[in-house]
Amino acid sequence: NFNMFLDTPRSTGMKKSRKLVHQDQEWHCSAHVWIVDPKKRLVLLQKRSPAKDTFPGWYDISAAGHLEADGAEPQETAVREVAEELGLTIKPEDLEFVFICPAEQAPWGGCNAYEHVYFLLQKRENCQFAIGSAEVTSVKWISINELKAAWKNGDEEYV
Repeated sequence: NFNMFLDTPRSTGMKKSRKLVHQDQEWHCSAHVWIVDPKKRLVLLQKRSPAKDTFPGWYDISAAGHLEADGAEPQETAVREVAEELGLTIKPEDLEFVFICPAEQAPWGGCNAYEHVYFLLQKRENCQFAIGSAEVTSVKWISINELKAAWKNGDEEYV
């Protein structure tokens, strides 16, 4: 179950299953991790499993997950998702909190979530991935400029 939110990332106190929250386009919270190699100006993207209910088969941010209604904090969720999806063991203090972004994506195949965004600074050569195949089919490093150009050009391979 997820906590539901209105127009700010403050819980309404109501809870629904993931399926119903997405179906009803309710606002909820997620944690997003961008793994970045700052010296090489690269970002790691994951290719989402074709079995995912949102953006199947698309390249997306490095790792992400919804905040469960059990009281999990965004940073705890971020650490868990990096482990589940990429097989990397990190500590909460490895993450740099950046911002909270309201992302209204339900109208085009996603969901409506307040995204708690973190950066994880890593050298590309230091990353050894063990991909969680239930959610991710592959990963790739891409230059920040190449990703920005893909978004600008409406490349539908990238969320």
